[in-house]
Amino acid sequence: AAAADSLIDRLDQARQDFLRRATAVEQQEETQRAVERLTQRLQAVQQELDALLAAGEAADQEDFRRRARQHQERQELERHRGELERGLERLSGPGEKLEVFRGSLADTGPDQPAQESEELSLGFQNVEAERTLLLEERGGLDNELERLTGEEESSRLRTHRETLVEQIRECAREWSKLAVAEALLEKTRQKFEEERQPRVIQHAQEFFSHITGQRYERLFVPIGDRTVTVIDGAGGTKQPETLSRGTREQLYLALRFGLVREFGEHAEHLPVVVDEVLVNFDPDRARLAAEAFAALSETNQVLVFTCHPGTADLFAQAAGAQVIEVEPAGGAHA
Repeated sequence: AAAADSLIDRLDQARQDFLRRATAVEQQEETQRAVERLTQRLQAVQQELDALLAAGEAADQEDFRRRARQHQERQELERHRGELERGLERLSGPGEKLEVFRGSLADTGPDQPAQESEELSLGFQNVEAERTLLLEERGGLDNELERLTGEEESSRLRTHRETLVEQIRECAREWSKLAVAEALLEKTRQKFEEERQPRVIQHAQEFFSHITGQRYERLFVPIGDRTVTVIDGAGGTKQPETLSRGTREQLYLALRFGLVREFGEHAEHLPVVVDEVLVNFDPDRARLAAEAFAALSETNQVLVFTCHPGTADLFAQAAGAQVIEVEPAGGAHA
Protein backbone atom coordinates (compact mmCIF):
# COMPACT_ATOMS: atom_id res chain seq x y z
CA ALA A 1 0.00 0.00 0.00
CA ALA A 2 2.85 2.38 0.80
CA ALA A 3 4.49 1.66 -2.53
CA ALA A 4 1.19 2.25 -4.32
CA ASP A 5 0.71 5.55 -2.51
CA SER A 6 4.25 6.55 -3.46
CA LEU A 7 3.64 5.68 -7.12
CA ILE A 8 0.38 7.64 -7.09
CA ASP A 9 2.12 10.68 -5.58
CA ARG A 10 4.91 10.42 -8.17
CA LEU A 11 2.33 10.12 -10.95
CA ASP A 12 0.50 13.21 -9.68
CA GLN A 13 3.80 15.08 -9.46
CA ALA A 14 4.70 14.02 -13.01
CA ARG A 15 1.30 15.20 -14.28
CA GLN A 16 1.77 18.55 -12.55
CA ASP A 17 5.29 18.87 -14.02
CA PHE A 18 3.91 18.04 -17.46
CA LEU A 19 1.14 20.65 -17.10
CA ARG A 20 3.64 23.26 -15.91
CA ARG A 21 5.94 22.44 -18.88
CA ALA A 22 3.02 22.73 -21.32
CA THR A 23 2.02 26.03 -19.74
CA ALA A 24 5.59 27.30 -19.98
CA VAL A 25 5.76 26.30 -23.66
CA GLU A 26 2.48 28.13 -24.37
CA GLN A 27 3.77 31.21 -22.52
CA GLN A 28 7.01 31.09 -24.50
CA GLU A 29 5.11 30.86 -27.79
CA GLU A 30 2.79 33.72 -26.74
CA THR A 31 5.84 35.81 -25.77
CA GLN A 32 7.49 35.09 -29.13
CA ARG A 33 4.31 36.16 -30.94
CA ALA A 34 4.17 39.30 -28.84
CA VAL A 35 7.81 40.08 -29.75
CA GLU A 36 7.02 39.60 -33.43
CA ARG A 37 3.97 41.91 -33.15
CA LEU A 38 6.04 44.56 -31.37
CA THR A 39 8.76 44.25 -34.01
CA GLN A 40 6.21 44.76 -36.78
CA ARG A 41 4.73 47.69 -34.86
CA LEU A 42 8.19 49.22 -34.46
CA GLN A 43 8.83 48.91 -38.17
CA ALA A 44 5.46 50.52 -38.94
CA VAL A 45 6.16 53.37 -36.51
CA GLN A 46 9.60 53.89 -38.08
CA GLN A 47 7.98 54.05 -41.51
CA GLU A 48 5.41 56.56 -40.22
CA LEU A 49 8.24 58.61 -38.72
CA ASP A 50 10.18 58.60 -42.00
CA ALA A 51 7.01 59.61 -43.89
CA LEU A 52 6.37 62.40 -41.38
CA LEU A 53 9.93 63.73 -41.74
CA ALA A 54 9.59 63.60 -45.52
CA ALA A 55 6.26 65.46 -45.42
CA GLY A 56 7.84 68.13 -43.23
CA GLU A 57 10.89 68.36 -45.49
CA ALA A 58 13.07 67.81 -42.41
CA ALA A 59 16.50 66.20 -42.46
CA ASP A 60 16.13 64.56 -39.03
CA GLN A 61 13.98 64.64 -35.91
CA GLU A 62 15.70 67.72 -34.46
CA ASP A 63 15.14 69.62 -37.71
CA PHE A 64 11.47 68.53 -37.63
CA ARG A 65 11.09 69.82 -34.05
CA ARG A 66 12.70 73.14 -35.02
CA ARG A 67 10.31 73.53 -37.95
CA ALA A 68 7.39 72.61 -35.69
CA ARG A 69 8.40 75.28 -33.15
CA GLN A 70 8.65 77.86 -35.93
CA HIS A 71 5.22 76.84 -37.21
CA GLN A 72 3.75 77.10 -33.70
CA GLU A 73 5.32 80.55 -33.19
CA ARG A 74 3.90 81.68 -36.50
CA GLN A 75 0.43 80.46 -35.55
CA GLU A 76 0.71 82.28 -32.22
CA LEU A 77 1.69 85.53 -33.93
CA GLU A 78 -1.17 85.17 -36.40
CA ARG A 79 -3.58 84.52 -33.53
CA HIS A 80 -2.33 87.62 -31.70
CA ARG A 81 -2.68 89.65 -34.87
CA GLY A 82 -6.24 88.42 -35.28
CA GLU A 83 -7.06 89.44 -31.68
CA LEU A 84 -5.71 92.93 -32.32
CA GLU A 85 -7.75 93.25 -35.51
CA ARG A 86 -10.90 92.11 -33.68
CA GLY A 87 -10.17 94.69 -30.98
CA LEU A 88 -9.93 97.43 -33.59
CA GLU A 89 -13.18 96.21 -35.14
CA ARG A 90 -14.97 96.39 -31.77
CA LEU A 91 -13.74 99.98 -31.29
CA SER A 92 -14.68 101.23 -34.75
CA GLY A 93 -17.31 98.87 -36.12
CA PRO A 94 -17.08 96.37 -39.01
CA GLY A 95 -16.53 96.92 -42.71
CA GLU A 96 -16.09 100.48 -43.94
CA LYS A 97 -15.97 101.91 -40.44
CA LEU A 98 -12.93 99.77 -39.67
CA GLU A 99 -11.12 101.03 -42.77
CA VAL A 100 -11.94 104.65 -41.88
CA PHE A 101 -10.65 104.03 -38.36
CA ARG A 102 -7.42 102.59 -39.70
CA GLY A 103 -7.02 105.62 -41.95
CA SER A 104 -7.59 107.98 -39.04
CA LEU A 105 -4.98 106.12 -37.00
CA ALA A 106 -2.51 106.44 -39.84
CA ASP A 107 -3.17 110.21 -40.08
CA THR A 108 -3.00 110.79 -36.32
CA GLY A 109 0.20 112.32 -35.02
CA PRO A 110 1.97 111.17 -31.85
CA ASP A 111 0.81 114.27 -29.86
CA GLN A 112 -2.85 114.23 -30.86
CA PRO A 113 -4.01 111.40 -28.49
CA ALA A 114 -2.48 113.24 -25.53
CA GLN A 115 -4.30 116.47 -26.43
CA GLU A 116 -7.63 114.66 -26.87
CA SER A 117 -7.11 112.88 -23.55
CA GLU A 118 -6.53 116.21 -21.80
CA GLU A 119 -9.67 117.71 -23.32
CA LEU A 120 -11.71 114.67 -22.27
CA SER A 121 -10.31 114.92 -18.74
CA LEU A 122 -11.40 118.57 -18.46
CA GLY A 123 -14.85 117.67 -19.80
CA PHE A 124 -15.12 114.84 -17.24
CA GLN A 125 -14.26 117.23 -14.40
CA ASN A 126 -17.00 119.64 -15.49
CA VAL A 127 -19.54 116.83 -15.70
CA GLU A 128 -18.51 115.54 -12.25
CA ALA A 129 -18.94 119.00 -10.70
CA GLU A 130 -22.41 119.32 -12.23
CA ARG A 131 -23.29 115.84 -10.95
CA THR A 132 -22.25 116.81 -7.43
CA LEU A 133 -24.55 119.86 -7.53
CA LEU A 134 -27.46 117.72 -8.72
CA LEU A 135 -26.86 115.17 -5.94
CA GLU A 136 -26.88 117.93 -3.32
CA GLU A 137 -30.12 119.26 -4.70
CA ARG A 138 -31.66 115.78 -4.68
CA GLY A 139 -30.58 115.30 -1.05
CA GLY A 140 -32.40 118.49 -0.05
CA LEU A 141 -35.54 117.33 -1.81
CA ASP A 142 -35.38 113.91 -0.13
CA ASN A 143 -35.04 115.53 3.30
CA GLU A 144 -38.02 117.76 2.66
CA LEU A 145 -40.10 114.79 1.49
CA GLU A 146 -39.12 112.74 4.53
CA ARG A 147 -40.06 115.64 6.83
CA LEU A 148 -43.50 115.89 5.24
CA THR A 149 -44.34 112.16 5.46
CA GLY A 150 -42.15 111.09 8.36
CA GLU A 151 -44.30 110.84 11.45
CA GLU A 152 -47.25 108.81 10.16
CA GLU A 153 -45.15 106.53 7.94
CA SER A 154 -42.58 105.96 10.68
CA SER A 155 -45.29 104.90 13.13
CA ARG A 156 -46.74 102.44 10.62
CA LEU A 157 -43.31 100.96 9.86
CA ARG A 158 -42.47 100.53 13.55
CA THR A 159 -45.73 98.65 14.10
CA HIS A 160 -45.01 96.39 11.12
CA ARG A 161 -41.46 95.81 12.38
CA GLU A 162 -42.71 94.71 15.81
CA THR A 163 -45.15 92.31 14.17
CA LEU A 164 -42.36 90.77 12.09
CA VAL A 165 -40.07 90.46 15.12
CA GLU A 166 -42.79 88.62 17.04
CA GLN A 167 -43.32 86.27 14.09
CA ILE A 168 -39.57 85.58 13.98
CA ARG A 169 -39.54 84.78 17.69
CA GLU A 170 -42.47 82.38 17.28
CA CYS A 171 -40.72 80.64 14.39
CA ALA A 172 -37.51 80.42 16.45
CA ARG A 173 -39.39 78.76 19.33
CA GLU A 174 -40.99 76.29 16.92
CA TRP A 175 -37.61 75.54 15.31
CA SER A 176 -36.07 74.92 18.74
CA LYS A 177 -38.79 72.39 19.57
CA LEU A 178 -38.33 70.58 16.28
CA ALA A 179 -34.52 70.57 16.63
CA VAL A 180 -34.73 69.09 20.15
CA ALA A 181 -37.27 66.51 18.96
CA GLU A 182 -35.05 65.53 16.05
CA ALA A 183 -32.02 65.13 18.35
CA LEU A 184 -34.04 62.99 20.80
CA LEU A 185 -35.37 60.80 18.00
CA GLU A 186 -31.86 60.33 16.59
CA LYS A 187 -30.47 59.36 20.00
CA THR A 188 -33.41 57.00 20.56
CA ARG A 189 -32.83 55.37 17.17
CA GLN A 190 -29.10 54.94 17.88
CA LYS A 191 -29.80 53.45 21.33
CA PHE A 192 -32.37 51.07 19.85
CA GLU A 193 -29.97 49.97 17.11
CA GLU A 194 -27.23 49.40 19.68
CA GLU A 195 -29.32 47.50 22.28
CA ARG A 196 -32.20 45.89 20.34
CA GLN A 197 -30.48 44.05 17.53
CA PRO A 198 -31.79 40.54 16.60
CA ARG A 199 -30.09 37.63 18.35
CA VAL A 200 -28.69 36.47 14.99
CA ILE A 201 -26.80 39.77 14.63
CA GLN A 202 -25.65 39.68 18.26
CA HIS A 203 -24.20 36.17 17.88
CA ALA A 204 -22.70 37.06 14.49
CA GLN A 205 -21.10 40.15 16.03
CA GLU A 206 -19.22 38.02 18.59
CA PHE A 207 -17.91 35.65 15.91
CA PHE A 208 -17.03 38.44 13.46
CA SER A 209 -15.14 40.43 16.10
CA HIS A 210 -13.04 37.35 16.94
CA ILE A 211 -12.45 36.26 13.33
CA THR A 212 -11.19 39.75 12.34
CA GLY A 213 -8.89 40.04 15.34
CA GLN A 214 -11.05 42.78 16.99
CA ARG A 215 -10.58 45.08 13.95
CA TYR A 216 -14.36 45.32 13.59
CA GLU A 217 -16.18 45.68 16.89
CA ARG A 218 -19.90 45.76 16.07
CA LEU A 219 -22.57 44.76 13.56
CA PHE A 220 -26.03 46.25 13.35
CA VAL A 221 -28.99 46.46 10.98
CA PRO A 222 -30.39 50.04 10.75
CA ILE A 223 -34.10 50.50 11.40
CA GLY A 224 -36.10 50.03 8.21
CA ASP A 225 -33.13 48.46 6.39
CA ARG A 226 -32.09 44.87 5.65
CA THR A 227 -28.41 45.53 5.04
CA VAL A 228 -25.85 44.70 7.73
CA THR A 229 -23.59 47.63 8.66
CA VAL A 230 -20.07 47.07 10.05
CA ILE A 231 -18.39 49.40 12.58
CA ASP A 232 -14.57 49.34 12.74
CA GLY A 233 -12.32 50.12 15.69
CA ALA A 234 -12.21 53.83 14.81
CA GLY A 235 -16.02 54.10 14.87
CA GLY A 236 -16.41 54.33 11.07
CA THR A 237 -19.26 52.49 9.33
CA LYS A 238 -18.90 50.32 6.23
CA GLN A 239 -21.26 48.39 4.00
CA PRO A 240 -20.42 44.79 2.99
CA GLU A 241 -19.70 45.81 -0.62
CA THR A 242 -16.96 48.23 0.56
CA LEU A 243 -15.06 45.51 2.48
CA SER A 244 -12.24 43.47 1.00
CA ARG A 245 -13.11 40.05 -0.37
CA GLY A 246 -11.55 38.21 2.58
CA THR A 247 -13.26 40.40 5.19
CA ARG A 248 -16.58 40.12 3.34
CA GLU A 249 -16.35 36.30 3.40
CA GLN A 250 -15.53 36.48 7.12
CA LEU A 251 -18.69 38.56 7.62
CA TYR A 252 -20.88 36.07 5.76
CA LEU A 253 -19.33 33.18 7.72
CA ALA A 254 -20.03 35.01 11.02
CA LEU A 255 -23.65 35.61 9.95
CA ARG A 256 -24.06 31.90 9.28
CA PHE A 257 -22.58 31.12 12.71
CA GLY A 258 -25.02 33.59 14.28
CA LEU A 259 -27.95 31.92 12.49
CA VAL A 260 -26.82 28.47 13.63
CA ARG A 261 -26.40 29.64 17.24
CA GLU A 262 -29.79 31.46 17.27
CA PHE A 263 -31.57 28.45 15.71
CA GLY A 264 -30.11 26.18 18.40
CA GLU A 265 -31.51 28.40 21.13
CA HIS A 266 -35.09 27.72 19.97
CA ALA A 267 -34.80 24.23 18.44
CA GLU A 268 -32.42 21.28 18.18
CA HIS A 269 -28.67 21.90 17.89
CA LEU A 270 -28.20 20.48 14.39
CA PRO A 271 -24.79 19.44 13.01
CA VAL A 272 -22.90 21.96 10.91
CA VAL A 273 -21.23 20.59 7.73
CA VAL A 274 -18.81 22.71 5.65
CA ASP A 275 -16.50 21.94 2.75
CA GLU A 276 -13.28 23.90 2.01
CA VAL A 277 -14.60 26.88 3.92
CA LEU A 278 -11.13 28.44 4.40
CA VAL A 279 -9.94 28.18 0.80
CA ASN A 280 -9.93 31.99 0.26
CA PHE A 281 -8.55 32.94 3.70
CA ASP A 282 -4.95 33.95 4.39
CA PRO A 283 -3.13 32.09 7.24
CA ASP A 284 -4.06 34.58 10.00
CA ARG A 285 -7.69 34.73 8.96
CA ALA A 286 -7.83 30.95 8.62
CA ARG A 287 -6.45 30.48 12.16
CA LEU A 288 -9.02 32.89 13.65
CA ALA A 289 -11.82 31.23 11.66
CA ALA A 290 -10.75 27.81 12.98
CA GLU A 291 -10.92 29.18 16.52
CA ALA A 292 -14.46 30.45 15.74
CA PHE A 293 -15.40 26.94 14.57
CA ALA A 294 -14.08 25.66 17.89
CA ALA A 295 -16.37 28.10 19.73
CA LEU A 296 -19.31 26.97 17.59
CA SER A 297 -18.52 23.32 18.37
CA GLU A 298 -19.39 24.02 22.02
CA THR A 299 -23.10 23.98 21.05
CA ASN A 300 -23.15 22.17 17.67
CA GLN A 301 -21.34 19.24 16.13
CA VAL A 302 -19.09 20.61 13.33
CA LEU A 303 -17.89 18.53 10.35
CA VAL A 304 -15.25 20.15 8.12
CA PHE A 305 -14.31 18.49 4.84
CA THR A 306 -11.02 19.39 3.14
CA CYS A 307 -8.46 17.90 0.80
CA HIS A 308 -5.65 20.15 2.10
CA PRO A 309 -3.46 18.63 4.85
CA GLY A 310 -2.55 22.14 5.98
CA THR A 311 -6.19 22.94 6.69
CA ALA A 312 -6.58 19.73 8.68
CA ASP A 313 -3.47 20.56 10.72
CA LEU A 314 -4.79 24.09 11.30
CA PHE A 315 -8.09 22.81 12.74
CA ALA A 316 -6.23 20.23 14.83
CA GLN A 317 -3.87 22.85 16.31
CA ALA A 318 -6.17 25.87 16.65
CA ALA A 319 -9.43 24.12 17.45
CA GLY A 320 -8.36 20.75 18.83
CA ALA A 321 -10.33 19.01 16.12
CA GLN A 322 -10.22 15.27 15.48
CA VAL A 323 -8.80 14.54 12.00
CA ILE A 324 -10.33 11.57 10.17
CA GLU A 325 -8.93 10.49 6.80
CA VAL A 326 -11.62 9.26 4.39
CA GLU A 327 -10.91 6.74 1.66
CA PRO A 328 -12.93 7.50 -1.53
CA ALA A 329 -14.83 4.72 -3.24
CA GLY A 330 -12.19 4.46 -6.02
CA GLY A 331 -9.47 3.53 -3.55
CA ALA A 332 -7.38 6.71 -4.03
CA HIS A 333 -6.17 8.47 -0.90
CA ALA A 334 -8.04 11.72 0.02
